Amino acid sequence: MEEIRFQKLTTIAQTEMRAINRSAVLEYLRLAKTASRTELSTQLKISKPTVMRIIDELVADGWVLNLDEKEKGARRSRDLLALDKKNNLVIGVDLGGSHISGIVANIGGEILFQDRVPEEWGLSEMNFNILVQFIRDLIEKAGEQEGRVLGIAVGVPGIVDSKIGMVKIAPSLNWAQLPLLEKLEKEFKMPITIENDVNLAALGENWFGVGVGVDNMVMISIGTGIGSGIILDGKLYRGFRDSSGEIGYFLPGVNYLDSKYPKFGALESQASCKGIAEKALQVLKQRRETFDPASIDSAMVFKEARSGTPWAQQIICETVDFLSLAIANVSVSFDPELIILGGGIIGSADQLIEPVQNRLKEVIPYIPRIEASTLRSMAPLLGCVVRVFQKCVDYTVAQVV
Repeated sequence: MEEIRFQKLTTIAQTEMRAINRSAVLEYLRLAKTASRTELSTQLKISKPTVMRIIDELVADGWVLNLDEKEKGARRSRDLLALDKKNNLVIGVDLGGSHISGIVANIGGEILFQDRVPEEWGLSEMNFNILVQFIRDLIEKAGEQEGRVLGIAVGVPGIVDSKIGMVKIAPSLNWAQLPLLEKLEKEFKMPITIENDVNLAALGENWFGVGVGVDNMVMISIGTGIGSGIILDGKLYRGFRDSSGEIGYFLPGVNYLDSKYPKFGALESQASCKGIAEKALQVLKQRRETFDPASIDSAMVFKEARSGTPWAQQIICETVDFLSLAIANVSVSFDPELIILGGGIIGSADQLIEPVQNRLKEVIPYIPRIEASTLRSMAPLLGCVVRVFQKCVDYTVAQVV
């Protein structure tokens, strides 16, 4: 007999409803900054006794403060509430292709300490040990601040199984099927979250950057590789295997079908910072020009293109074409309101955004708004703040009406 696969049926148990209401209250306070119990009840359409019970729990758990302020304009004096941002801290780490960076921040996104160290990544275990020592240093710095450390989030440039914290593949770190969460939990006795770095960047922009208030958006990060983080209806979209957004493997033409891409994808070979630099090296070798290979990177190519150097302009035109193909496919697949460009290429985003928009005119039904990241390299680190906050409060995305 053929197996019947039922779609998941949505039912809400009492415990789930409590989590949804609790998350809605936290989300409202996050966005509104302050609110009274009556305002929360009215705006969220939750009974006042339920709101009062939730607030009592959140105050007892150290998430919410009773302010020494009253609601203005109310007929009766009402105490105002706010998230206790100052006393709830997060440690965030971003593992880049050529660096490791980290922050100690509070849940309001205020950065209290930050560090960034260049790294030449080596063997798998060595890279893990570097991460462990870096986190230890951040924990020491967090101890100098007021407040409790809620947890740690680590952004990995690769495919991550978010349920078990397994790094399926991260080529730049030589990690494959690495149980990173399990290994870190043996080192640190606090909540830990492992997440794809571009997913974190998308969350960071969505809560603290250019994507605030946007429920449908895609963050495209162009650096050593190319990846994207997708937020649909206010939720991070992961896909069936946690590999949605791996657009670096996008095939920009049928001629790319006959090759294999065990580490970096077809699009990355053409339009990433590394791909742009390698194209420049090939051109300069063909031209037999004298140059220092160490000085050739994507920033140099963009600078030369801006100055009018023909070979550099040609490379950037090709980059625009490949990026336009990727954005076109992302746009018709997800219909986002906003696409954010970020990563190592961010300093040259002005040389990409308008040309891409021009290439897509009348090509696809709707061209989304395309913006440069406002958080830049801090986007994934502030995304760490979001993920730790969500994990620690059992956060459920709820629509605030």
